[in-house]
Amino acid sequence: MNGLNFRYLYESYRLGSMRAAADKLGVAVSSISRQIAQLEAEAGVTMIEHGRRNIILTEAGELGMRYYQEQMSHSEAFEAQLADLKSLRSGRIKLALGEGFIGKGLTEVIAAFSRKHGGITLSVQMVVSSNEVTRMVAEDEAHLGLVYGPVEDPRIRVQVSVPQPLRVVMKHNHPLAGRESLKLADLGAYNLCLPEPSNRTRQLLRQGEAAEQITLEPSVTSNSINMIRDLLHSGQFITLFSVLAASKELSKGQFVAIPLDNPAFRESTSVSVIRRIGRRLPPGPSLLMTTLDAYLRGLPPLDKARHT
Repeated sequence: MNGLNFRYLYESYRLGSMRAAADKLGVAVSSISRQIAQLEAEAGVTMIEHGRRNIILTEAGELGMRYYQEQMSHSEAFEAQLADLKSLRSGRIKLALGEGFIGKGLTEVIAAFSRKHGGITLSVQMVVSSNEVTRMVAEDEAHLGLVYGPVEDPRIRVQVSVPQPLRVVMKHNHPLAGRESLKLADLGAYNLCLPEPSNRTRQLLRQGEAAEQITLEPSVTSNSINMIRDLLHSGQFITLFSVLAASKELSKGQFVAIPLDNPAFRESTSVSVIRRIGRRLPPGPSLLMTTLDAYLRGLPPLDKARHT
């Protein structure tokens, strides 16, 4: 039933007569009468007691008024919530990423975003691999994703991508810490802790081993970046990390990150913010995407990452 019909009935009832409603709405009395008659025809019942000067509702009319008032209330609530979303006073954001991204830099970005937009609920989902992040974004389980390495899913758009090649990361007092660069062969005499074989790091390592015609056997493998970081703190282990994965320790001088002289690692692997092609992001996720874009573009140059 036409909302305009209900509005004309509502104003006639509220003001007491069709004449008063016509004056308020700036229309002819006949228009008010016609719209109410149309409403009654569509409903199949009378809404007012006809033949009276003042508007008196029938039982069906009272039911119609309650319905119209509820609709107005829902409409006002919708408009208020929509205004909140537009002004970023409310909303939900789902961000998917691998554990290796959680470090001082990204944590500070997320904390600052949350402080500035306190009404927005931000859910950060950590998963095992970049492939899983890509799947979540492609299937709308997450608005945005942070991935390491190439993205080949045709459903995905790379919003921003910055170079972030793997480095050999170790404690500052490790025997290899003073080197300017390393070959994979240099690592064979030391304890390696690495991600599991399905991880992108291990895929690159296999390419590098083929280039040097060697095979490295890790002493420890783990699907937890945090555990690998803890092992590095012991001083007994070295690993292959992106600078992001150890940003806190590198900034404090606890770790050093040394480049690899190997064809497989000369071509920069990238860190990317991704979204699904064709998905129109709400204001909150759209702003977070811009924030992550600025964060990645503002990362320090890689040649300064060794001792900073």
